[in-house]
Formats: sequence, structure tokens, C-alpha cells
Amino acid sequence: MRLDDPRIKGFIRDKSLFMCLECGKCSASCPRMLSGKEYSPRLLAHKLIAEPDSESFIENSVWECLTCGLCEERCPSGVQVSRFIMEMRTLLAGTKGLKGYRSHDGALHSWMRLMTSPDLEQNRLGWLGGGLQVAQSGPVAFFTGCAPYFDVFFSGIEVNTLSIVRDSIRLLNFLEIVPVVLEKERCCGHDLLWTGDRENFEALCRLNYKEFQAAGVEEIIVSCPECYQVLGQYMPEVVPGMKKLKVTLLSDLLRREISKGGITFKPLKRRVTYQDPCRLGRMAGSCETPRALIQMIPEMAFKEMKNSGRSAICCGNNGFINCDAYSKRIQVERLQEAKATRSDLLITACPKCMIHLTCAMRDPYKHGSLSMEIRDLVSVLADQIEWSKGEEAIGAKTRSEKHA
Repeated sequence: MRLDDPRIKGFIRDKSLFMCLECGKCSASCPRMLSGKEYSPRLLAHKLIAEPDSESFIENSVWECLTCGLCEERCPSGVQVSRFIMEMRTLLAGTKGLKGYRSHDGALHSWMRLMTSPDLEQNRLGWLGGGLQVAQSGPVAFFTGCAPYFDVFFSGIEVNTLSIVRDSIRLLNFLEIVPVVLEKERCCGHDLLWTGDRENFEALCRLNYKEFQAAGVEEIIVSCPECYQVLGQYMPEVVPGMKKLKVTLLSDLLRREISKGGITFKPLKRRVTYQDPCRLGRMAGSCETPRALIQMIPEMAFKEMKNSGRSAICCGNNGFINCDAYSKRIQVERLQEAKATRSDLLITACPKCMIHLTCAMRDPYKHGSLSMEIRDLVSVLADQIEWSKGEEAIGAKTRSEKHA
């Protein structure tokens, strides 16, 4: 593949790279560059347009981007850097076999590719129990994502992403929703898509859609921002039938239902701050809803970090690539921002933010100075909500019953 390939010229045109003013706002805000890495969105655009013979530089730069979207937030010209990076990775992976540096020797991507087997046997629902009410078929499904696998793979750092899934279902049951949880659900494919493996990403899309259809699903509720982005934005590009299915973010559903009244929370005397996930804050535009939910909990002192909302700093990794010294520096600086708020609880809304920041807290050279409790927003809400009438033990009604 040559870098004067018509497809690349099409990406440059369609993603507005010609509109780059070389103002430097993207590079000045890029977490990768600010951590000391030789990477610049502006320079990448310049090389592609004016120096296409800089093949090595361009190919390396395509894999350096975190796709956190902060440069797009600052760009006055609307250059679509993240989508351009994704398209370029797909092309480079497909034509030259380039895959970039993948963390953990690509093990996580390997298990995602394993899930493309139609005959795959999974023990995916072994975590169910404890009075959780779920269904095998029905109009409303909860998409669990990779949490059952994350907790096994990252057991060494003692993360508990499965608690997010359990607490999500607890909250749905509280709202009298018994969601379908699919035994043959696959990974949404986010990391394969963002590392250029379009073929296997599309295979996962088709397999998941087949399961949705077989179970009679009309609406899919998700708590993971990456699953939300993929199911709502990218999967319909592969399976047009997905456009007929409603994809709902759990935090949006909770805020809507709580605002109707009749739901209260127990006080929590903690000092807290909040980490905005890139896929939720900048890309889904949901910065205000998590904060509104946090502030519903009485006696909890909330303090923003220096960089928050749409200006929040990434957790340092995306798609399990580029986990290097520069990513660790981003994570350390982010945790130092959290500690500067004098909070004793860091709340986030993405399992990968939890994984990456928990890992960084264990930096032996920081002697525990970065350590603080980190929990997902869903789990905090589930623990503090005022349960009544034994909702955790009794069967809840399905949404179809409520609307009958």
C-alpha cells in the first residue's frame, strides 16, 4: 500500500484533514504529546497532506493516538481525528498486517477473536445469583460486555468489574425491569475495531445481532461507554437491522426514572471526585448526567479535578494498545489530580478506567501515594439507593408486563 493510495486521500477528505489550520491546539492538548511522546495530530495531518513519502513516521503515528477525542474537542475546524485514525488502522492492518503495539502481548484481542467462532461454548453466566432476576427472552436486554473475562485476566490487581454488571442488574430489578442476559453474548468488538481488525469486529456484530433477534430483544441497556458507542454507532454500519433496536445508557435511564420521584438515597459521608471516560463524556456527550446522579446522594462532598467534563484527561490507554511509560505518566498525573481534590473515593463509569487507574495506583516507586478507593458509579448508586419491600429478593415485573 502506498500513502498516495486513493483510499487514504478519501479519508483525508472525508474526515476534514484539509481543514487543519496548523494552529497547534490539538498538539497542545494531546495527553500523549504532553507526556513526552513524539506524537502530534497536527504534524500527522501535515505529513499526510504535504509529505506522503514520510511513510514510517505516518504509520507509527497512526498507532500512537489514544483516540481520546480531546484534540477534536479543541479543534476549531472540526477535523475528525479519531475516526480518521480508526480508518487508517483498518487499512494498514488489512493491507500491511500492521497492528501496532498491543498490551499484554495481544492476549485480550485474541480472546475477542476467539469469540467469533459460531460454535463457541462459554460459561458466561456463572456470576449470576444472589437474587438477581434475569430472563432468557424478552424485549429488554442488558449487555454485559467483557466484565466476566476482565476480572479473570486482571485478578492480579484485584479489580472487580463484574460488580458493575451485578449492580446494574440490581438497579434494573429495582426499577421493575427483568432484563434478558444472553448466554451466548459476545464482546462488542470495540478493541478489535480500534486496532484495525474490521473482519473479526464485523463477525462479532453479526453473532450478537443473531442472539438479539433470537431472544426477541427490542431495547439494549448498557453501562459500559464503549459498548454503548459500538452498539449504537458502529454496529448499525455492519448490521442495518440494529437501527431498529434502541440502545440505552443505564445512567440515562436511572436519571430519568429517579427524576420521577419516589426514589431516595442513603447518606454517604465521603469526599469524592469523578473520572470522565472519553467514550462517555466527549464522544457520547454525557458529562452532566453522572454528576447529577452523584449529587443525588446526601452528605457526599463532590470536588472536580483540575481537568474535568469535556476537558477531562484520558485514563491513558484505549483498546489495550500503547500501554507504555508515556501512558503510565498520563495515569499517574491523572491520579495526582484526583488526590489534589483531597477525595478518598474516585468514581468512574467505565470498566477500563477502573482497570488502568487501579494498575497505576500500584506503581511501587510511588510508595502507595497514588492509592485511593475507586468504584463505578453504578455500584455506588446500587449501594446507596433506599431499597424497600424486599426488591432484592422478590421477582420484578418485566417491562412488557408493565406496558400490557
